[in-house]
Amino acid sequence: MKRIKMLAAMVLLVIPVLFLGCNLDVEEEQNVYYVSTQGNDESPGTFDEPWRTIQKASENMVAGDTVYLREGVYNEAVTVSTSGEVDNYITISNYQDETVVVDGEGIDWGYNWSSLFDINTQSYLRIEGIRVINSRWAGFGSTTDDKGSSYVEILNCSTYNTQASGIIFMNAENIIIEGNSIERASINTSGSQEGISLDNVDYFEIKNNKVFNFTNDVPGRGGEAIDAKNGSSYGKIYGNEVYNIPKIGIYIDSYEGEQKDIEVYDNIIYSCGQGITLANEKGGYLRDVVVRNNDISYCSWGLAIGGWNDGYSHEMENISFVDNKLTGISRSGIYLNNPDAINVVIKGNQIQGTSSYVPIRLNGGNLSETVIDGNYFDRISGDHPVGTNYNMLE
Repeated sequence: MKRIKMLAAMVLLVIPVLFLGCNLDVEEEQNVYYVSTQGNDESPGTFDEPWRTIQKASENMVAGDTVYLREGVYNEAVTVSTSGEVDNYITISNYQDETVVVDGEGIDWGYNWSSLFDINTQSYLRIEGIRVINSRWAGFGSTTDDKGSSYVEILNCSTYNTQASGIIFMNAENIIIEGNSIERASINTSGSQEGISLDNVDYFEIKNNKVFNFTNDVPGRGGEAIDAKNGSSYGKIYGNEVYNIPKIGIYIDSYEGEQKDIEVYDNIIYSCGQGITLANEKGGYLRDVVVRNNDISYCSWGLAIGGWNDGYSHEMENISFVDNKLTGISRSGIYLNNPDAINVVIKGNQIQGTSSYVPIRLNGGNLSETVIDGNYFDRISGDHPVGTNYNMLE
């Protein structure tokens, strides 16, 4: 009898220990905070007692936290202070359908760099539903010369009237830019990057954005709509609408780096100086780029392979322009200007334009390394190439 009582006591001791052990594997509940233009940074950041500034929220968030921004105009510069973790992103978002504006009017940090909403090399972040206007330089971004951000999503945001890029990342990886509106970016004509700009970024998606109404038409001074450059690789650019851009709609430029494995497809581009251009400006190496199923209209040039800048080699390899539709082109449907490009395929494209345009213009390109086959033209122009198995459009 005495032994039975001792066993019972031991079981009662073990049960709470086992129960406590199970709780060790349960994740701690993550925090949700709120910011309002009517709030106070001395408050706890709750729905009823929100903080006043986005910066206050940034400085107090940890992995897995979410901050909701209530409707209003926030006249502040924001520097994100903390990274999230794998499966525990930090999220900064507008609350429900409320309109949140970060306005840089009067905020001058004194030099042409950085962003009004500065991701600041942090990682595992999701930024959603925020509008940035009147930035001294870029809108959203991380612009470091060293290792930058990774696993960042900029979703359904917008920028307007930024001196440089609407969205920019440098030396980063695993970046998603989706569903954003970029208007009047790169208005500074001293060299102000591009509307959406990726510089040495690996593993990226630029998708379903609208980029439009730029004014920068100064040659060599930035102002392209979407640019993946200087070694940016393993990426996709698709589903974007680009229009009213004096310069290039989508630009792929290896610049000084090795750049590879990029797909550009299902984009709609119109009323631009050039539709989609591939280049190698300063001795880099561009390879394995597929440009397909894009709709380009009312541009001076439709598609181009350029070398640019004398004094450098412009190595390119495995470049494809396939099944694109070009209409209303005023100068050149497809422009071949790089003598160093090899294994170029131009196939199944429909090309239409004005009475003076050239469907495929060869001006320094390497025709012996270019396959032109099965394209559709509305006219033939002089001695410029048409390739094999071509068809005439009615």
